[in-house]
Amino acid sequence: MCIRGPFFSIIVPVYNVEDYLDKCIDSIVTQSISDFELLLIDNGSTDASKNICMSRAKLDSRIKVYSQRKRGPAATKNLGLKHAIGDYVVFVDSDDYIVDDMLAVVLKAIKANDKPDVVYFNYYNLCRNKLSIHHLAQYPLMMTISQAYQSQFMVDGYRGFVCNKVFKSEIIQRIQFNEDLFYLEDSVFVAEMLNNEPRIITLQDPLYVYRYRKTSISHTSYNTHRLTYVKGMLTYVKGMDLLIHDVPNEYIGILVPAKKIAEIDVAAKVVRKNRKLYLLLKKSFDEDLIVNENRSILSLFRRIVLKISDYSFELAIIAFLFHDEIKKFF
Repeated sequence: MCIRGPFFSIIVPVYNVEDYLDKCIDSIVTQSISDFELLLIDNGSTDASKNICMSRAKLDSRIKVYSQRKRGPAATKNLGLKHAIGDYVVFVDSDDYIVDDMLAVVLKAIKANDKPDVVYFNYYNLCRNKLSIHHLAQYPLMMTISQAYQSQFMVDGYRGFVCNKVFKSEIIQRIQFNEDLFYLEDSVFVAEMLNNEPRIITLQDPLYVYRYRKTSISHTSYNTHRLTYVKGMLTYVKGMDLLIHDVPNEYIGILVPAKKIAEIDVAAKVVRKNRKLYLLLKKSFDEDLIVNENRSILSLFRRIVLKISDYSFELAIIAFLFHDEIKKFF
């Protein structure tokens, strides 16, 4: 007799989030749908996070805890995938949380649309205790692969995150997160998934709450966490190279402008601190592919910066630095 596993496997990478972890777990275990397993993957936390995981697992048989030495977010998610046995896989960052009926809404959509390979949905931003809905362009219920690639890099798209998508296990069973990256590991993963030409449905509903934290890697300033930030942005540039290599040729025009912006961004951060690294970034920028770039998906400021960079990389750096100073002021 074959015993069916849970419908959802929810993977939560955990690293030093003792102040937010209970809220994240509570949002999952109180869902109206109970047909899931919750995999808490501790990535070598040095605070009380692992103890919280172990205590919660004792109270709920659906919770499983796995631990590893600190290896980064990609390796943590891969460990979760290794142990996931659900029909569909959900990713939740441990400082974020999901809305009350998230699993019920997704399950209803899956059943109503003949079990699609992926479900995309909108999300909230939480900043200074204020919720705002991510501004999302209108997409059809059944999204084409072309639309999915474009949406991955558009400011008002679904983006390349894994936390606002639910994946059928079959479609990602041969994909791994690139453990050399700790920026863009999600986006590279999603691009590789799209190369399998999955059947995608989209929901406008905001079902996930993304918490903006200044202490997270993606929001640390160069001055406060210089080495972490620079290493992260360099892996971002490397991730863009991987995406350019992996995606079909017709989408490269979307990626190259994003890569150029990343190079300008990190060059602006290091120009006064690390001249050697600055010159390496400039060399990478100069060697970027000359393609029919689609800059329309970038924000207005980034389009202006790239227009300036057409004439001078140095002037583009100055524009970025000036913009950073303005943001700090306000």
